[in-house]
Amino acid sequence: MLSAEKNRMLSEVGSGTPMGELLRRYWHPIAPVLELSRRSVKPIRLLGEDLVLFRKPDGGHGLISRHCPHRGTDLSTGWVDGDVMRCPYHGWAFDSRGRCASQPFEEAGPSGGFRDKVAVSAYPTATLGGLVWAYLGPAPAPLLPDFEPFGWEHGFVEIIMTELPCNWFQCHENGMDPVHFEWLHLNGNAVRTDPADPEYVPTHLSIDFLEFEYGFVNGRVVEVPAVPPKGSYAGSNDVNDGGILCLWPYTLASGNTVEFRVPVDEGRTLNITWQYSVLPDDVPAGRQDQDRIPYWYGPLHDPETGEIITSHTGNQDFAAWIGQGVVTDRTTENLGRSDKGITLLRRRYFEAMEQVARGEDPPGTVRDAAANVNIQLPLTGKSLYTKGMPRDVFLEKLRARRKSGLFGIGGFLTVQAGRPEHLQKEYDEIAGLAPAPADGAG
Repeated sequence: MLSAEKNRMLSEVGSGTPMGELLRRYWHPIAPVLELSRRSVKPIRLLGEDLVLFRKPDGGHGLISRHCPHRGTDLSTGWVDGDVMRCPYHGWAFDSRGRCASQPFEEAGPSGGFRDKVAVSAYPTATLGGLVWAYLGPAPAPLLPDFEPFGWEHGFVEIIMTELPCNWFQCHENGMDPVHFEWLHLNGNAVRTDPADPEYVPTHLSIDFLEFEYGFVNGRVVEVPAVPPKGSYAGSNDVNDGGILCLWPYTLASGNTVEFRVPVDEGRTLNITWQYSVLPDDVPAGRQDQDRIPYWYGPLHDPETGEIITSHTGNQDFAAWIGQGVVTDRTTENLGRSDKGITLLRRRYFEAMEQVARGEDPPGTVRDAAANVNIQLPLTGKSLYTKGMPRDVFLEKLRARRKSGLFGIGGFLTVQAGRPEHLQKEYDEIAGLAPAPADGAG
């Protein structure tokens, strides 16, 4: 267990706190690029700071403090006017560097205004993988890591946004907890499928972790049954051959998903899932425009029952994290053998906070532009994502998913509940498929 002080250090994200200063040394995904082409202004809360994100006519973005320094009006209720964000109350305007560009009534007076004396905070932005990213730390900013999944071209990408009412670090700890997959997901699904006689999956025998430049590799040894149960189960993998990754500062990468647990503030997390659905290998590469990657907001609760959704892998994780409380109390834990990765993760974050306090770059920082091109990651089964799937295998898996009816619309696999139906058409067109049967059968 941890002391209350150390638990607080892991959870706080505000400016001036040890963890808040560590997190401000990284880039953070904050919104889909496509969303900002549909709504040019979006309020953002990140690391406890209230901001407004806006899209300029040239396609670039500005990220500035949310409240006008004139009389505190919310700038997100204003509009983009050329290259500036204009306050709706009295027309004061601010550019993407935070400078006051206009004070209409003041400038018409004898003094000519005082715009050179007022400003708002402004932060650099960048785009990658269909997402807008922000950096809230001191200059010079590190480079935004160009991890290889963002360059893969044999999959259909979608972005799923879900705000969770809990602290980011309990979400991030999930990335160093392989054993949960056996119980929360697979055995839990077995119980939901057949409560009277669930068919449990093979058990984990041991787990291991390997640290590398950008995070950690998860490894495991799983009991090998004579006859595997129906459906899927977590297989063994050696960390030296790659595995599921837990990346700095709060990212889980599995190949078919890259999941970001973005700290909104101490009590809320924006979970962003970048889902990569593998396409047949005969589909021409690069069919998706990076600036047009579709996005949707995933629901937490069933609208009919009001209960938290647990039908999909991502939703099952959400339920577990939220169930730990807004900020989990680590002073009352009883950690065991399955928590080897959790203790390692916490130790490395305390060490990283000390690095930043000494004025050093934290782990995972990228500053070499030549090395920041398609950064390779030790993921398992990578060839599937980079080359695509043979069409006959793809169609066989698709038929199985359509028959089960458990994996999303028309056999289009999804990690969260609530995918909009219009994405099925986009997916079918890119994959070269006939429209899925209306009832999911076939």
